[in-house]
Amino acid sequence: MVTKEHSQTIPSPEDRSAIPPKGQQGFTIVEVIVAIMVLAIGLLGLAGTTMLVIKQTTLADITSDRAVVLQSTLEQIRATPYDSVAAGSETSGLYQVAWNVIQGNRWKSVEVVTTGPGLARSGGYPVISHSVTDTFTYRIISQ
Repeated sequence: MVTKEHSQTIPSPEDRSAIPPKGQQGFTIVEVIVAIMVLAIGLLGLAGTTMLVIKQTTLADITSDRAVVLQSTLEQIRATPYDSVAAGSETSGLYQVAWNVIQGNRWKSVEVVTTGPGLARSGGYPVISHSVTDTFTYRIISQ
């Protein structure tokens, strides 16, 4: 081997046969298959995560809608004079809302029941269902 002063090695004529000719350098088939497998596993993981994100986003939308309907009903009840608060029901979007009033000594307890899309348990696992009933109790004190 012949070396230059700045320590660059020039291959001898016998060693030049180990270097593939220009245009024949590249990846082996094994390297390509391994790269495709790594890419496929990554894409499958991404697809599974995407489905989870879609489900969680849908659940968040449903929960927000249910909370808005409940808040709207409670605001309507709060705006009603104490002596006029009575049982009732209404439909708001996909939700049926009914409330019952229990009279106490100096208070009224309003039980609000919403029925509509929400999170339910099926076989021990949470699932999004079209008909879920939630109950919320609100107490009004007379002045």
